Amino acid sequence: MKLQQMKNRQFFVTLPNQIVRAKEWKKGDDIKIEIDQKGNLVLKK
Repeated sequence: MKLQQMKNRQFFVTLPNQIVRAKEWKKGDDIKIEIDQKGNLVLKK
């Protein structure tokens, strides 16, 4: 995945289809982003 930046200076990443399908996420789902004790990003539905 690549970190990208929009014109309004916000950053985003695009999740690969394989991950989205494996997690059974759908367009419009709310995904929570957390940082664990090691500094890793954790995505949760």
